[in-house]
Amino acid sequence: MTVRREAWERGAAEFARGETEARMARFFEELERATRAPDEEAVHDLRVSIRRFSQALRIFAPLLPGKAVKKIRGRMKVVMDAAAVVRDLDVGMEALAELGVEAEDAVVVQMRAERRRGELFLLGQVCLLRAEDLEVEWRARLGWSEAG
Repeated sequence: MTVRREAWERGAAEFARGETEARMARFFEELERATRAPDEEAVHDLRVSIRRFSQALRIFAPLLPGKAVKKIRGRMKVVMDAAAVVRDLDVGMEALAELGVEAEDAVVVQMRAERRRGELFLLGQVCLLRAEDLEVEWRARLGWSEAG
């Protein structure tokens, strides 16, 4: 292998790590924020952070341990699915409000109740992730146990 090729590969791996670590850090920040107040904005931002972290894992998969990528993405999917239910209800209620449907209307009341149930399920999934100390585990799985 040429020196130029080695430099490229080392550079690519370092770039991949930096980008993926930044997205992982943002994911855990948004996870913490959603725990404190799972409002519309927090749920939306959590979903965005999951998508971006998952995309980084997918894009840089050739430079990362394959089993780790699959496990991490699978674990995040559970939270993403729970957040999607809540976010879909938020968007639906917002659309109904724009159409002039009153907050006291039966459909909106039902949607708020469903959102609350979805929010509780989401919080449960978030608490499970936080209890597992996954940031440390995921860093180890990705081979980033040492300081970045």
